[in-house]
Amino acid sequence: MKTRFILLGLLCAANLAHADLSGKGRERKHNYVDEGPWQEQALPVPVFGSWDWVELDKPVTLKGQLFIDRQTLRLAEDRTVRFSLLQLSSSGIENISHEGVHCGERTQRSYAYGDSVNKRWIESKRTEWRKLDRNNLAMKTVVQALCPDNTPPLTTEELQANLNKASTAAPPARIEPIRK
Repeated sequence: MKTRFILLGLLCAANLAHADLSGKGRERKHNYVDEGPWQEQALPVPVFGSWDWVELDKPVTLKGQLFIDRQTLRLAEDRTVRFSLLQLSSSGIENISHEGVHCGERTQRSYAYGDSVNKRWIESKRTEWRKLDRNNLAMKTVVQALCPDNTPPLTTEELQANLNKASTAAPPARIEPIRK
């Protein structure tokens, strides 16, 4: 008698499992919406100059200073973060670029490089997105500032808040790099 109840229980469980796997009698509910393959949004590079630089707090092992321009910082519709970046070496050499970061994919792209002498952008020849280089401490610092804990910002306000949290306590009002 005991084995019959066990056998009956197993049959009922198997029947329920089969009904659950077939999905009959119920609708599938999920939040996933297939938007197709990711497509990069074409955005023009910003006008060169008239910066509003914000200095990033950085690890002591990183020499020089890092700044992000608050005016060009944006969350694009393709879910990438775009910004102008100033890397200022300890000897005063400046390197300005306009960058893009795909936080969720951990990829980056350089759109243009700054020509401070002629006050213009020079378009980057590399158009592909590439994995973040773990040895590039400057870019790692920037990505951690804009996408803390590898989490992509959901709104422009969240992106601005991330920048504010990552900035130094008293950033200079204007950065005037040493020009040679």
